[in-house]
Amino acid sequence: MKKILFLFLLPVSAFAQTAGTYIQNGNARANEKDYKGAIQNFNRAIELNDKSSDAYFYRANANGNLKDYKAAIEDYGKTIALKPDFTTAYYYKANAESSVQNYQAAIDDFNRAIALGPKTGEMFLYRGTAKSNLNDNTGAIADFTIALQYAPNNAEIYEYRGLAKNNKGNYAAAVDDYNIAIKLNPKKDALYQYRAGSKASMGDHQGAILDYTTTLSINPQNAEAYFYRGNNKADQQDYKGAIEDYKKAAAINPELKNLFLYLANAESNMGDSKGALDYFNNAINQHPKTGELYIYRGIVESNMKDYESAMADFNKGISLGNRTSEAYQSRAYAKLSTKDAQGAKLDADTAISLDPRSLNAYISRSKAKLAMKDTSGVMADLTLAISINSKSDEAYLVRGDTHRDLGNMTAAIADYTKAIQVNPNYTYAYLNRAIEKNKMNDKAGAVKDFEKLISIAPKREDAYTRLGKIDNFYKYTPNGVALFTAAIALNPANSNFYLYRGEAKAAAGDIKGAITDYDAGLLKNPKNTAILLQQGIMETSIGDYPGALEDYNKAIQIDSTSDASALSFQNRGYLQYKQGNYKAAMKDLDKAVSIFSNDETFLFRGDVKMALKDYAGATDDYHNAVYLNPTFAKALAHSGIAKSYLNDAQGVNDDFAAALKADPASADTYIDRAAAKVNLKDAAGAVADCNQAIKLNPKNSRAYLQRGLAKFALNDKAGACTDIKTAVDNGSKEAPAILAKYCK
Repeated sequence: MKKILFLFLLPVSAFAQTAGTYIQNGNARANEKDYKGAIQNFNRAIELNDKSSDAYFYRANANGNLKDYKAAIEDYGKTIALKPDFTTAYYYKANAESSVQNYQAAIDDFNRAIALGPKTGEMFLYRGTAKSNLNDNTGAIADFTIALQYAPNNAEIYEYRGLAKNNKGNYAAAVDDYNIAIKLNPKKDALYQYRAGSKASMGDHQGAILDYTTTLSINPQNAEAYFYRGNNKADQQDYKGAIEDYKKAAAINPELKNLFLYLANAESNMGDSKGALDYFNNAINQHPKTGELYIYRGIVESNMKDYESAMADFNKGISLGNRTSEAYQSRAYAKLSTKDAQGAKLDADTAISLDPRSLNAYISRSKAKLAMKDTSGVMADLTLAISINSKSDEAYLVRGDTHRDLGNMTAAIADYTKAIQVNPNYTYAYLNRAIEKNKMNDKAGAVKDFEKLISIAPKREDAYTRLGKIDNFYKYTPNGVALFTAAIALNPANSNFYLYRGEAKAAAGDIKGAITDYDAGLLKNPKNTAILLQQGIMETSIGDYPGALEDYNKAIQIDSTSDASALSFQNRGYLQYKQGNYKAAMKDLDKAVSIFSNDETFLFRGDVKMALKDYAGATDDYHNAVYLNPTFAKALAHSGIAKSYLNDAQGVNDDFAAALKADPASADTYIDRAAAKVNLKDAAGAVADCNQAIKLNPKNSRAYLQRGLAKFALNDKAGACTDIKTAVDNGSKEAPAILAKYCK
């Protein structure tokens, strides 16, 4: 804000005639703007009378007009010492103090002037300005409001109050003041620029762009307006428009801070790193001694992973004198990318010494320390980074990565969550949090994060891939088919996307659609064993045993040694079991166990052993399945059946109690316990269990079949045959033979 010193010509007091003459001559010269001549006269007057407050006051005014504010302040001080109630001297001294940025002294003098009176609007206006310069925006707003009582149509006061409100973060109120200022002075370009800044802070980027455009229509040489309009266009992802504005700003004032950095970022966001590189090449040809240009070309090269060229440019820029925190920080990042952790740390140290509040430098140094295994140093730097800016999404992300690398998944997830709270569209945070949630078996949370990531960045192929790899992902989202339809549109050659969509369709009951997708995936990659496996499982479920066997055989022919191949042997063994080929089933399941076993591998082999009447062996396999999965209700129930053949009543009771605890709403568990009770000669108990199973699932054919068998044991042939007939009606494949044999 401009500071105005007013020249007051006061009547000459009753000095000695000679001193008064010099004062009159001095004022005459001052009125002719011969301030040096005026000062000579005032000096002579003071020599003749050093108690003349007027001589000091007028000399202070002349010094002020020559911008010798230090001398002016000294003379105003002498004036006040001689004339303590001289309001104008305090007021002018305050203005001079403001001119040398001694704002607190200025405020003290304004306070004295206002207290002495008479009060003027200018006193409050200039005191408000001094308060603004000390970041006392609340006090400044109060003073500007009083100033407006004296001059309600003063556009400048509305402008200054708007700035104070903006600096306080009250952007809407700032816009209101700028609106009035613009109405009073519609041709002042700065008003539109200030209003644009407040609108941008409110997230009204389109409104900001319009105001910057108006600013430029009034003043086409306003480089800052082009620069900030470019920033708002970039926020709207109009990178092309942003680049045009940045280049116009550079043509007017290439020294604007961060201009070239934003230009490089916009080029990169357009995927046009080459365009950014070409621009900086041309700029360097025109200004080969401008170190900043080499630094920003190095940033572009670093983003293009051309670290050798980037290092050369960073070195050149620094050697030309661009020894800024940003230059060393950028070189530290390049060194990190080339695994030079020690060099990166040294550069980050230098960046921090140049700017102790460089957030990125602390983050880079933390990454260097992480590579050097200095985990305590990593945490210390990230804590400092977050203390500098608690809204730094990257600081939370890096700290989360550190917790992750240290194996603390809970702390990692907490930091990724903080990063997302700061930046709800932070794709890296969603990605990393999803990965950690999946590790912690929070599959629902992981799927939700991947869905959010895809909604933000629908072209990230890796996000679809990671989502599809989550076990049974389709259980945690109703959008599986739509998601992988989008993935296929993104990359139709990726066979796994057909696999994942097929799994989602199968889960939704669209078996035909699932098999169609599996076939399409195999056309893309006939050696995709995961698709062959899933198609085999699907064909087994619908009774297409030949088709399933063909797919399992193909999968094993392609891969018979990796951990993944164990599933092919396991499921082929299960298929052989379903067909009664127990010897072949055992061979496949033994092979699966030798490669990589899971809970289902032991369950299936236990079922084969039970079919072979090796009840003790079956019990061992079921035990192994439960060891791997303590809540595996099916394995517990089958173990109970095996023990019933061994006449181990206590074991039967224990296994079924555990099975029902794991899954109390399972009709199949009650049916299995009924079968065990029949073996233990408790037919009445078997009927009771079947009744409970039917209550849970009235269409369960196994429940009616098992209850019918229990009723035969109770000599209730009529009741038994009724149940067997109901089992047939509900689709049982075993019941028709029993009905034909025992219910003629």
